[in-house]
Order: sequence, then structure tokens, then C-alpha cells
Amino acid sequence: MALLRNLLVSAARRIAADPQVQEKAAETYESSVKPRLASARDELRDLAGEVDPVKEPAAFARRLRERIREVNKRG
Repeated sequence: MALLRNLLVSAARRIAADPQVQEKAAETYESSVKPRLASARDELRDLAGEVDPVKEPAAFARRLRERIREVNKRG
């Protein structure tokens, strides 16, 4: 089992060290991940404005769960 783990870790390190892979990862982060994170941040900020997560953590968690389900239904 240790041999397989060592092979997988070694392969992952070689892939991560590849400049083309690094460039593609940076491009994907800037074009796809970063805008989604900004959108999620804004939604959480709005949600925290509706329900105070410190004073009402259960209500905040319920509203957060509802929002996540809404987003997942939209696709």
C-alpha cells in the first residue's frame, strides 16, 4: 500500500510542477473559481444581513441550507 501511495504522490508532484498545468490552473482560478467565490461571499453577506449568525445561529443555518438547495436546483 505504501508503494502505491508513494507512486501517486510522486506523480502528483510531477504534474503540479509542470508549468503548463500551473498556467491552466491559474487561468481556471481567475476565470471560473474567483467569480464564483465573490458571488458566494456576496450572498453570505446578504444572508448575514437578514439573519444575525451570532445571535441566531440555527436560523442562519436553516436559511443557508435553503439557499444552497435553491442554487443546486437551479443548476
